[in-house]
Amino acid sequence: MSKRLREVISNPLHVFLGVTDIKSENGCGEIVLTINKNVINPQGTLHGGIIYTLSDVCAYAGLLSLLDDDTEAVTHDIQVSVMRAAMLGDEIRFKSEVIKRGRSICFLQTKVTLGEKVIATAKITKSLIPMF
Repeated sequence: MSKRLREVISNPLHVFLGVTDIKSENGCGEIVLTINKNVINPQGTLHGGIIYTLSDVCAYAGLLSLLDDDTEAVTHDIQVSVMRAAMLGDEIRFKSEVIKRGRSICFLQTKVTLGEKVIATAKITKSLIPMF
């Protein structure tokens, strides 16, 4: 596991949300999250902002497997569509993949599932920039 991926996993926000592991291979990322009290809204369902956040994190993690040490990726645009709710205790899975990578921009998508049901999708555009 790369140092950069370990830093993503150990980010205090991600730890607070319940992320314990992130897979990153061949431009694909994966996060499995059990819905806990830190990620639900007042109605007791998964907060939409968590879907947004972890869809972006999952996309970045997958992209990390393709980036060299001198390149960083920052979110340029993200569109998230939430289709159904997830409840406390549910286990959801975020899976991302690179759709197209250019020299300075990359297009990715993340699908969020609960069992076999898709609960959300995200389209993410990241700008590729030199590391400082």
